[in-house]
Amino acid sequence: FPQVTFTWGTAEENFGLKNVYAYTSSAEEGGYVLGAISSMITESNVLGVVGPIDVGDSAAYVDGFEIGAKAENSDVEVRVEFIDSFADTELAAETATDHINNNADALTGTAEMVIGAVEVADKEGVVWFGTQSNQSSLAPDIVVASQVYHWEFFLEQIVDDIDSGEVQGTEYVATLANGGLQIEYNDNYSLAPAAKERGEAIAKAIADGSITVDLG
Repeated sequence: FPQVTFTWGTAEENFGLKNVYAYTSSAEEGGYVLGAISSMITESNVLGVVGPIDVGDSAAYVDGFEIGAKAENSDVEVRVEFIDSFADTELAAETATDHINNNADALTGTAEMVIGAVEVADKEGVVWFGTQSNQSSLAPDIVVASQVYHWEFFLEQIVDDIDSGEVQGTEYVATLANGGLQIEYNDNYSLAPAAKERGEAIAKAIADGSITVDLG
């Protein structure tokens, strides 16, 4: 279908096809920021991660979170558990409970199944850091901040390309620098000003290249 324009993700490769747009995110960037903030506010020095399947932007986010947390606080322990599912909310809840039982006082996770983990965190009064979407509405009292994917940074360009008849087949990567990734804080959560200021400074440093999130 060479006359049809396709957009697919999360992937960086369009295989040289002019009618195919590819998109992905550097999720490790926001992961680093949120990991750093979590390591500043933890009292137990134990953080819990509820991961889905260890691939793609989900894996990048988890790795970035761990790197950022340890860069900010070398004493912190980041306990990572991948449940091998994007949708199993019950298993996500069980994993969150396990983290809390092992002294984690700040949690994060990614993919659809985190609804189960957020419910547990809310019930137990443990703070949560979100990604992909702003998750403040899920638990206004315990969500600290979220890395939000703003796909409109490239979708608007694709629509313009189609309208103008100049389809490019561009490969897009959402980053903190281009606005495709943004850190959104929950106004209902009383984050210490120093921690928020530090988080904002780290996000700015990643955007301007002063800090590089190296996944190896």
